[in-house]
Amino acid sequence: MVEPRGSSDETGTDGTGEGETPGRSAAVRGLPPAPSGSWSLPSRIVIMAAVVVLTIGVTLHLLLVFLFVAPPNAISKKYDRLVKGYVYPEFDQNWQLFAPNPLQDNIAVHARAEVAFPDGSRRTTNWLALTAQDIREIRRNPVPSHAHQNLLRQAWDFYNRTHDAKGRAIGLRGELSEAFVRRIAAHRLGYRIDGGQVVKVQIYATNTPIIPPKWSGDNGSTKKTYQVLPWWPVSKKEFP
Repeated sequence: MVEPRGSSDETGTDGTGEGETPGRSAAVRGLPPAPSGSWSLPSRIVIMAAVVVLTIGVTLHLLLVFLFVAPPNAISKKYDRLVKGYVYPEFDQNWQLFAPNPLQDNIAVHARAEVAFPDGSRRTTNWLALTAQDIREIRRNPVPSHAHQNLLRQAWDFYNRTHDAKGRAIGLRGELSEAFVRRIAAHRLGYRIDGGQVVKVQIYATNTPIIPPKWSGDNGSTKKTYQVLPWWPVSKKEFP
């Protein structure tokens, strides 16, 4: 008896029918076709460009940080403003947690804005509690963001470390700290309020000393102090 075409007897030992390609047989059996094993030309160009940009960025970052932490030399002195402008304030380090005199105050930072309206009038907003905003985001959050935990706190500490007792900026670092704190306040307040444009911001902070335990014998002051900064003009570039 003659067997009809396409019977199972015509299949080879590898399970493919005579004249069938492996890819076609895989598709018939419901399996995905074998990958081509190569990227298209546009994909390769995009990947190579991303690798080049990332490599350049990492190299520049490491170079600037190295010049910052290295002993003073001709290159670091020549590009001092560029190096410090990159490192401060985002990469500033604060070791007060491990220092002999760690932070012992509860600091609460507030900000308000002066808003200009199209009719020429101006209005001053109420104080916005910036620190309280961060605390609300941190409480009952098992993985709070680094920004809510440290951004405002470190920026304010950076500001105080780079200003004298009369509130005057000490060199470039002082100017950078002012810009940093001003940007944070502008970001929190927003560019427009009630249809008007924010043109100035003002910041004040309260410092409340933490009461030491009785057994410590520390009789430090527990008086709350206030620190009020002058009005700072802002422009659209200060806002995200």
